[in-house]
Formats: sequence, structure tokens, C-alpha cells
Amino acid sequence: MADEETASQKTAPSKKAASKRAKASKKAAKRKAPPAKAIAAEPPPAAPAAEPATQSAIARMPVGLFGACLGLAGFATAWREAAVAYGSGLVFAKILFGIALGFFIAVLVLIALKWLRHRETARFDFTDPEQRNILAAATMTAMVLASHLTASAPEFTNAVWAIAATANLALTVAILKQWVVRRHSISNVTPAWFIPVVGNLIIPIVGAPLGHIEISWMIFAVGLFFWIVLFILVFQRLLFDEPLVERQRPNLFILVAPPSLCFIAYVILSGGQVDGAATMFLGLALFMLAVIIPHLRSMVRSPFGLPWWSAVFPMSALSVALTMFADATDHGWANLLAIATMAALTVGTLIISWRMILFISSGGLSQSSAPPQST
Repeated sequence: MADEETASQKTAPSKKAASKRAKASKKAAKRKAPPAKAIAAEPPPAAPAAEPATQSAIARMPVGLFGACLGLAGFATAWREAAVAYGSGLVFAKILFGIALGFFIAVLVLIALKWLRHRETARFDFTDPEQRNILAAATMTAMVLASHLTASAPEFTNAVWAIAATANLALTVAILKQWVVRRHSISNVTPAWFIPVVGNLIIPIVGAPLGHIEISWMIFAVGLFFWIVLFILVFQRLLFDEPLVERQRPNLFILVAPPSLCFIAYVILSGGQVDGAATMFLGLALFMLAVIIPHLRSMVRSPFGLPWWSAVFPMSALSVALTMFADATDHGWANLLAIATMAALTVGTLIISWRMILFISSGGLSQSSAPPQST
């Protein structure tokens, strides 16, 4: 018994010492491990809960329709500029303007109803990075359509421009804030990220003729700077990451829009002068189009969807830029290129419009409004 008591007395301190060592190692591990918040990326916005099959068509209305509105507005503007330059009459351009205006108002009403009746679903459009970029197409459309009324209703145009420009700048700041505070994967970068930046290039195009010269130069600098920054990111994504999925491939045409709009804005801000800097912008736009054309066959084979409208506005901007360049220089090749671009734009827009009608009649909008899967 004495030996057992002695053995128990010897083993008891060793157990206590082992327990102390274990607790000390746990505390040390806690001190070495970084807090979870320091390494965890901010989660993407949660998709809204699935709606019942009987949900109204308004709840399924996609904000991607603003891309169609912008495309139609740009198409009408391209025809207006071509009619002025070549004296073909403004009747067709005015008809296109009426169609674009009516469609834009209808989409605005439907999206507003969606926000009032289906708040949770509509809120996702303002928080999801992809959908939020497309929202900038609404402010851009308002400015492009307002530019058609500069001569007949300058005060109304000025009011629309001020509201839309302020909204586009606010949206750009909000998006840049999210880019800074949230971790992004390079695979999430698409040409659609250009849309808010392109909106900032439209602000001086509409604002300068209204007399807002200084602020137009300032905002032109913002659009030019972030176009270069985003182009580097998009080019890196296209080079070193997975290729764009089929539904996103028409977004490649967006790469044509920034240099085309830079040409238009620079020429307007310079008082109509086409100098070396303006010509460089136009050359970049034509080069980007030459890079995209080889991919056109694979795009045509892909299923039709709302992203196809992302090709219409950039080509409209390029058509306007070429028309302005041809009118200023009077080169024969420039006139030929401007007319050829206008013809291709017209044929392409008519085809996309017809396929859009078939797309809507087949219930394609319901699928387009589904929240994207998180990656």
C-alpha cells in the first residue's frame, strides 16, 4: 500500500504538468493563428430565394433590357449623324428615336414596378456585380436620347443630362468602392465592367454642347483613365484565365466602345477639330474591331440572349466616329468605311431585333432574369 501511494504521488504531478503543457500549447496556437476575418474574402451577395413558378412576369424582368435600350438609342443616333453628314433626311432617324424612347420608358416602368412589388428580387440587381454594371446602361440611354432634343428642348435636355450624369457618377463611385473593399477573382472580370466607365465618356459628349465645357473635360479624364485601367485587367483575364462563356462572348464588342467614344468626346470638346490625338482614338477602335471580327463566327453559333445587345451600341459609337472623321477629312476611304460600317450596323441590329422578338415570345426573359450561380 505504501508503494502504491508513493507511485500515485509521483504520477499525479506529471499529469498536472502534462495538462498545463497542453493548455499552454493551445494558447500559443491561438496567438499564432490569424483571425478568420483577416483571411476570409467578403462573400458575394446572396441570390434571392427562388420565386414560385406562378410569380408575375414583372418579377422576372431582367435589368439586361437596359442594354437593349442603349443599343436602340445608339442605333438611332448613328442614323441621325449619317443623315446629317450625307443629307439622306432625318425621317428614319426620328422613327428610330421614337422606338428607342418608347422602349426605354416601358422598361423603366417595368423595372420600377419590379422594385415596388418584388423588393428582394430587385435588390439583387443593385448588389450583384454583374447586374449592377448593366444598370449604368439606363443612365447612358437617358443621356443619348436626350441628345436628340438639344436643339428643340435645350432646357429639358440639360435637366436630363444633369440627373443622368450625376446618377452615373454616383454608380461609378459605388462600384469602385466595392472593387476596393471586396476581393475579386480575375475570372470574374468581363468586358461588362467597362459599362459604367463608358457612361462617363458619354457625359462630355452630351454636356459640352450644352455649355458644360470644364466639367466635361474633367469627366472625360475620368473615363479615359479607367478605360485604360480596366482594359489591362480585361486583357489579363482573356490571356491567362478561362475563355468567356458562350453567353458572354458578344460582350467582346464592348472593347470597341471606349476608344470610339473617346474620339467623339475629344472632337466635340476640341470644337470639331480632328487632330492626331483624335485619330489615334479612332485607330484603336478600328484595331479592336479587327481583333474581334475573327470571333464572330463562334458568337453567331452561340444561343441568343440579351448580351447580344452589347454589340449594337459599340458599333453605333464606331459608326458615329467614322462619320465624323469622314465629314472632317473628306477622304474617300473614310467615307467608304463609314458607309460600310453603317450598313453592317443596320443589318446586325435588324437581325438582333428580330431574334429578340422570338426570344421574348419563347419565354427567354424568364431564364435571363435568373440570378447567376455564385463562383
